[in-house]
Amino acid sequence: MLGASIGSFLSLVADRFPEKSIIFPRSSCNSCHRTLALRDLIPIFSQLLNKNHCRFCGCAIPLRYALTEFFCGLIGLGFGLSLVTFSQVYLLLMGILLSLYDLKEQSYPLILWLAFTFSLMFFYPLNLISIILFLFGIFAALKNINIGSGDFLYLATLSLSLSFQEVIWLIQIASIAGIAYCLLRKKQKERLPFVPFLFLAYTSLILLRQVS
Repeated sequence: MLGASIGSFLSLVADRFPEKSIIFPRSSCNSCHRTLALRDLIPIFSQLLNKNHCRFCGCAIPLRYALTEFFCGLIGLGFGLSLVTFSQVYLLLMGILLSLYDLKEQSYPLILWLAFTFSLMFFYPLNLISIILFLFGIFAALKNINIGSGDFLYLATLSLSLSFQEVIWLIQIASIAGIAYCLLRKKQKERLPFVPFLFLAYTSLILLRQVS
């Protein structure tokens, strides 16, 4: 429940920050703007009880809210069972938040990346791979190379906790997943939010570590 509650907060941050306050006003329906009661704010269960609709206006609630809470709940469960470390939980939650932004806007606030990355350095020292990827991120921001600078910056943060071989695997898994998505969607000309695929690849690496 703690993990799912964090997931609910991450969804709120992605909806409001940086344009609005993440504290005030209270949560409300995106359609009718009625203030939600406590019974409407229970992670996952409220959306199930209300049959995925606002109980005031009947507008459908985006499924991403429940999915975010569900995945964050799984992360919390994994931590409770000692399947993932605190730093891995931190990176996973970061990946979910940045993925929400990338799916919505194909970018994310740089201040969030800075906050996550600098605090993560308490767990992992800076390494050459991260520095190189960070420089690629700056280059991508200055010159259009058809790869978002945010992808490189997120990958640089993940690289703090990964070996060179794991970084290569992560890029390969994310690329294969992205290509498969494009082939299924058959919309090769649209821009692809790549952070979610990097997040899924990092999650896959954690699962592979557990299996091995």
